[in-house]
Amino acid sequence: MEADRAYLERKLKRAFQLLILQRGRNPGVKGWELRRYIGKDFRKILEILSKELSSFGLEVYEVKGPDNSEDSSRFILRFREPPTLYEAEMAGMRIDELAVLAVTIAYINAKQGRASRKEMERFLREKFPKWRVEYSLDRFVKKGYLEQNEELLQIGWRTRAEIDERTLLTLVLSGVSEKVPSSK
Repeated sequence: MEADRAYLERKLKRAFQLLILQRGRNPGVKGWELRRYIGKDFRKILEILSKELSSFGLEVYEVKGPDNSEDSSRFILRFREPPTLYEAEMAGMRIDELAVLAVTIAYINAKQGRASRKEMERFLREKFPKWRVEYSLDRFVKKGYLEQNEELLQIGWRTRAEIDERTLLTLVLSGVSEKVPSSK
């Protein structure tokens, strides 16, 4: 019994360490890596770990890979609740970058999931300096918040994992409706 508990604790510790270490630009761990380092029961270990981390306001979240296989899925740690502005800034994004990201996500969603890069840049330049727009879009593509195929931008895996798009769109639309005069 004691040996089983120690075994489980070692696996939980190893899973947590894998999830917080960042390899390359992207956070998290691929499914095949977890299977290799934790074992074939890694999903059960991640469930237990997620329950343990809930007291800290965190959860283990799975982002499906392009082929929906377990091996290509990425597992990350994320907040259970949306972060405060202070927490978001502590994660390394400036407030103006967060604004560019929010507007970009809302715009792409309004265009059925795709928008041309030039169209997006033109739209953002109405509110932000040109250098900020170009720098931010490049950064969002590198970090996985956006995907760029040829000249088309679309929502990236990291946006799907870290951002509640429905809440974002609700907030954007509620802000717009306050500014638009009523037809009464």
